[in-house]
Amino acid sequence: MASTLAAIIILGLIVIFWLEAARARELAAGISRAACEKERYQLLDDGVYLQRFALRWTPAGLRFRRMYRFDYSIDGALRQSGYVLLLGTQLEAVHIQGRHTIEQENTPVEAHSEKAKTKGAEVIPFPKKR
Repeated sequence: MASTLAAIIILGLIVIFWLEAARARELAAGISRAACEKERYQLLDDGVYLQRFALRWTPAGLRFRRMYRFDYSIDGALRQSGYVLLLGTQLEAVHIQGRHTIEQENTPVEAHSEKAKTKGAEVIPFPKKR
């Protein structure tokens, strides 16, 4: 009985993790699309891919920090990479064309994922792998 309950709990946690990861990927795709439209760049491959994943302590508790990469083109010929950093459902940073742009509001991303308002700021990078 206890092993069945433990298996159900573990399965439930896996499903919750998978749903949150899918939601974060959709948010990152929308943000990258909006950032490319704002700069009048062409988003290539119409999507993002997870490059880094980490846990981070925040005042609200433990959150997942994800870095999604996306490819874009300025002139239609050269492929360049940008990234979106999400801390839970909060937009932490967007990087395009050698510039860091960051969301200044502390509202969840889904409140304004249709158009990512970006302003210049510094970004705290992921720790380097050793």
